Amino acid sequence: MTHTEIEITAELVRDLLRDQHPDLADRPVRLGALGWANQLWRLGDDLAVRLPWVGEIADELLLKEHTWLPAPAPRLPLPVPVPQRLGEPSPRFPRPWIVTTWVPGEPADRAPVTRGAGPALWLHGDLHPANVLTADGALCGVVDFGALFAGDPAVDLAAAWTLLPDGAADLFYAAYQPTPDAATRRRARGWAVIRALVGLHVGDAGVHGRPGGKATWGPPAQAALRRLIATAHP
Repeated sequence: MTHTEIEITAELVRDLLRDQHPDLADRPVRLGALGWANQLWRLGDDLAVRLPWVGEIADELLLKEHTWLPAPAPRLPLPVPVPQRLGEPSPRFPRPWIVTTWVPGEPADRAPVTRGAGPALWLHGDLHPANVLTADGALCGVVDFGALFAGDPAVDLAAAWTLLPDGAADLFYAAYQPTPDAATRRRARGWAVIRALVGLHVGDAGVHGRPGGKATWGPPAQAALRRLIATAHP
């Protein structure tokens, strides 16, 4: 991936708008951010122009976003930039570009998250099947506390999906104190998906004999994903 040879400036952005979306051309234009694949130029207070400045894959991703994101955007729990207009390739700029809504805020790589989603609790941090012991089918021990830390309880509550049998997650959450709220349970499901995908990857590595692979990790990961999919709400 290489950066485009065309210099993207406020004047170019304004010219592109004047050619294709003249009703937006008089809005103030200023640089918003230089992303990995796109440049983002603020357009007034509530819009932004995204222009690709790497290889052709950036064009495909931009068009995908314009096509598919407007449908789920209103139902997402946090604001996202919703595509409003499409800019066609032209002699001024031979690549597609889009106009989206502007989402206010500071990127978390510059301003890290400091407000937790819940009270910080001591966590095992790596509570997957290989770190839990059983005897006669019952839990009898937990090992490998190297990832011990204080944080979001949803990290360990993912075990309801990755460790327990079918139908046990709701019983677990009903008995757990303090009772997890709906947001914590959703985050726990997300962590469970991540854990299961990691388990599939490591299990597959084991099957193919690559270093560090654990063939026994695959089946419980598959079972966890099956449970999560079966109980997913539309």
